Amino acid sequence: MIRSAISHDAPEAVPLIFEAIGSIAFVLTGTKVLAEAMSILEQYFQQQGNRVSYENALVIEEPDANAGDRRIIGVAISYDGAVARRLDEPLEEAARLQSGSSVYRIPTEAEPDEYYLDTVSVNRNYQGRGIGRQLIEAVCDQGRQLGRTRIGLLVDVTNPDAKRLYERLEFRVNKRRELADEEYFHMVRDL
Repeated sequence: MIRSAISHDAPEAVPLIFEAIGSIAFVLTGTKVLAEAMSILEQYFQQQGNRVSYENALVIEEPDANAGDRRIIGVAISYDGAVARRLDEPLEEAARLQSGSSVYRIPTEAEPDEYYLDTVSVNRNYQGRGIGRQLIEAVCDQGRQLGRTRIGLLVDVTNPDAKRLYERLEFRVNKRRELADEEYFHMVRDL
């Protein structure tokens, strides 16, 4: 069952988010220490008005478990590209403090004219069952409801499996980008 995330989902959602974003987590948090990065991401997931907020997340729970026992097995974070810079500002301020750098800046990933799929992650034990596809289609529906005509995402150039998945879902590469010293394809899909 796909549902909007709530702040209390942080302990289950954040490890999935981290698994998907990897080194970008350190850019977002201003630390290179894993435990600190996870703690900061968890705090921001529980708050409103930032990129990794529960407000921007959909989760999917185990389909066969009893209602009270369902675990989160997938998460997707998405938002309007037009507000991406504003959503980065709270994290950027915290990263400045954490890193000690007064000029710390988080690079904006989203293009202003697109709905942006920031993160999609599925628990390894549930991969290959169409869960990622369900989350991506739900995010596309959100973009359409906001009147957006395009959705964008970044995929690591060293992850051909993810690129193929997105291509099967009608995404196409429109350019390459560097972020956190790594190369990414910016991929888009018409909505």
